[in-house]
Amino acid sequence: MAEITTHYARDAELTLFVVDGCVLADELIAVIEAHYGSNPTSITIWDLWEADLSELDMPALIRVSDCAQRYAGERPNPKTIFVVKRAQEKPLVKLYKKIAEFRGSPVAYDLQPTLADAYESLGMADPFAEQRARA
Repeated sequence: MAEITTHYARDAELTLFVVDGCVLADELIAVIEAHYGSNPTSITIWDLWEADLSELDMPALIRVSDCAQRYAGERPNPKTIFVVKRAQEKPLVKLYKKIAEFRGSPVAYDLQPTLADAYESLGMADPFAEQRARA
C-alpha cells in the first residue's frame, strides 16, 4: 500500500502528488477522484521517485487513464508531468501516456527525471521550496 500526499499551489494552478511505496490502481483512482472532484488545477505533477509501480499492468493503467480522462474537462489546459527516477518505471509511464493519447485524453503529458526539471519545464520556481525549508 502506498502513501500519497497532495500539495496545492493555487497561485501556480499546480497540484503535486508525492507517491511513496507500492501503488495500486485503486489508490491512484481514489486520489484522482478526490482531487479532480473538488480541487482541479491545470497542472499536475506526480512525483514517483519513491513509488513502486510494479503492480500496475495494462488493465490497471487503462482504468487509471479512463478515470483521469473523466475529470480532464475540469482542468483548463490540462498538463500532467510524471517525475520518475528508476529506469524500470519509465517504460510504464510512457505506456500510460500512450494509452491516454490513444483513448483521446486532452491532457498534455510529460516525463521528467527530477522535480527541479519538472518545474524548469514549466518555467516556474518550486512553489513548495519554502514549505520544505521550514519542515
